[in-house]
Formats: sequence, structure tokens, C-alpha cells
Amino acid sequence: MMTASIPWFAPAFENDEAEALAEVISSGYVNDGPKCREFEAVMAERLGVPHAAVVTSGTTAITLSLLAAGFRPGDEAIVPDFTFIATANAVTLAGGVVRFADIEPDRLLLDPTLLEQRLTPRTRAIVPVDVNGRGCDYGALEGFCRAHDLILVCDTAEGLGSSQNGQPLGTFGDAGCFSFSPNKFMTMGQGGLVVTRSQQIADRLREMKDQGRRVQGTGGDDNHPLIGYNFKLTDLQAAVGLRQLRSLDARLDRARQRDRWYRAALHGVNDLRLPARRDENEVCLWTDLLSDRAEEISAALKAADIGHRRFWHPVHSQGAYAGTEGAEGAFPVTESVSREGLWLPSTFDITEETVARTCDVIRVALR
Repeated sequence: MMTASIPWFAPAFENDEAEALAEVISSGYVNDGPKCREFEAVMAERLGVPHAAVVTSGTTAITLSLLAAGFRPGDEAIVPDFTFIATANAVTLAGGVVRFADIEPDRLLLDPTLLEQRLTPRTRAIVPVDVNGRGCDYGALEGFCRAHDLILVCDTAEGLGSSQNGQPLGTFGDAGCFSFSPNKFMTMGQGGLVVTRSQQIADRLREMKDQGRRVQGTGGDDNHPLIGYNFKLTDLQAAVGLRQLRSLDARLDRARQRDRWYRAALHGVNDLRLPARRDENEVCLWTDLLSDRAEEISAALKAADIGHRRFWHPVHSQGAYAGTEGAEGAFPVTESVSREGLWLPSTFDITEETVARTCDVIRVALR
């Protein structure tokens, strides 16, 4: 009998999202409206911040946050070399120059001890990334930004539900940016959210996302005092997001249990290591591992029809950024991690038996 395949990850819809969509459609108003405002209010309360604004994606969330905080074309932003390329693209979209920095080997996050050497007279911002729910060293990052008068915009696309010293990830620095793409704890298909404690940044964000209007207009007899764009979310997406929120805490709990299963099943296995977490307040979106035999593990998982993902390539090596000024330098940790890392099956309904089967394949591959 053939063994069923194991998926890496998949979005889940458990709360009558279709009903929520139907309600918005029947209302006759599907644009950025009351459902978006409700979603913003709920997220702001959950995260303990005064301002939240929904936008089209996590990428545009970073771009608009930078611009709203005073980042200007030609300014430089320090970005970790180990991240999804969208982080760097958001800086480029804002007209900036990306300057890459290496990461910590144990937690895969921007290494604050390397920031000084990446600093130039044109540096205006730092965009750290909370990779897979692990929080950056915000004590060091916030202090560095204060000392050098830099903007701190946090890419927390993968950090919803994690916290550091009791403070939710995404609420550090000048602004925090979340993503609701399909491979997150909750999804609207696409969509992003910016949270901030700054009234000034929040006002400018709302102007930029809606053609220069700080408050919703009619589309006709409106004033447009500033140049803005169209990065609005829709009530269709926000309605789905509100339903997805009902499952968020349960999904976070399942992720914690999933990681406990993996750690127990892989305990004592040579030739691999699991990236470090500070404490239980960090929730990994996907279970990850590092091994200098990652190619063998990946081949074995593929042969067993077990879904997984290899880590991102170093962004400085991608064609879009290779050879640029900001890609100059050495990034040995990122290059090593990129070769050695992979994400294991991490669906919301994963079972202990599925984890055991995956880990058995890994054990055999490493013998």
C-alpha cells in the first residue's frame, strides 16, 4: 500500500470564511471600509499599540513605513542578508539603497555586532527580520538606532504571535510590518498590516495608502493635499482576516506542540542542529533545522514524498542585487546557513505520527 504524501504547509479555513465573504458581497461595499477598520482595531488591541493600518502586502507595509518615518530616495537601509527577498525589495521600492549585513549563527537573525561596520554616512534605516518567529535583539537594535538617529522598521511577517520580554514582536522600533500571505499563521490570500505608536507615522501611512487622503473620501468631491498611492486592502480580505483570527491562538498552540514533537524525535541525532529560541514566547511558524548534510536530507524527504523547503539563497547573491554597492563584503554565516537549512512539514493539523515518520526518514538519511 502506498504511503500518503505529507505536505510542507497549507493555509486552513475553519471559520466559515466563505460566509464572511458573502456578507461583504451582499452589503454592496467591497472596498477598504468598515471591515478593514474593524480588523485594524482588533489587531491594534491585540498587539497593544494605538495605531494599525492595513495595506496590500507585507512588502508595501515595509515600504510605506519607511517613507512615513522619513526615509527618502537615495537613503541606505541595512537589511539582513538572510531573508525573503521582499525585505530588500521594499527598500528598493522606497527608492533606497540596500546594504546587507550578516546574521547570528544560532538564531539566524541580524547580528547587531556587525552594524557599525555596515554603517555609512547615507545610512538612514535598519530593517531587521524576525525570521520564523524568532525575535531580533531589540535592546541592541533600538539602542543603536537611537545613538545614530536611524529609523527602525521591523519586518515581522513571520512573527505574529511571538513576543520578547512580554512585548509582542512587531511593536518595537518605529513601525512593525506583518504579512497575511498563504504561508502564515493566518491569511487573507494576501495583505499586510503596519502597527506603530507614532501618530505622525500613522497619519502619513493612511495618506500614502489612499491617494493622499488621511480619511476615507467619496472618490469625487475630496481634497488631496499630498501625493499618495493606492495600497488599500479590501473589506473582502479583512472579513476573511477577522474569521482567521478566531483560530490564531489555537494555531500558535499547535505550532508549539509540533516543535516539541520534532525536538523530541530528533534528540540525539548527529549531523544536525535546531536553531535556538530564547523561550516559549517565540513561536516558530515552521520547524527548521540545519545540517551540513542538508542535500542528503532533502533528497531523502523528496523520495519519501514528504514536503519541505530549502532555505532562501543569500539575498546579496540574487541577480537583482548581486554586484550592487550594498552587496559588497563577506557574509559567511548567511552563506553557510543558506546551504544547510530546511523547513520541515508544519501544517496546522500535523500529527505526532507524521512528525515521527518525517524524523525516521531524516535519521535513516544521516546514518
